[in-house]
Amino acid sequence: MARTGTIAKSVLGIIGFVSLLFCGVCLAIMGLAVSEGGPHAFKGDVRIGLIFVLIALALIFGVIFLLRGSIRRLRSLRQPHALSEQHAQKRARNETPSIE
Repeated sequence: MARTGTIAKSVLGIIGFVSLLFCGVCLAIMGLAVSEGGPHAFKGDVRIGLIFVLIALALIFGVIFLLRGSIRRLRSLRQPHALSEQHAQKRARNETPSIE
């Protein structure tokens, strides 16, 4: 895959992370509201609230793995000139064979 395609896939992954995390938080809040109930609107049910919270947790864990993959892809695109001086010097010392 080309560099641009990798960047685009990572950016879409990060956008997906934000939107799914928002959905997970909304589901957790909805689960809390459903389990508590409202004075005039509806009677609370702990079982349905727990289902909402479990779905929210599953979304949040899935989102974490999505973000980790996107970050890993972006880190793999770093150029050699972007390395620090110390790292480049250590690399040069390790690659030079010593004659003794």
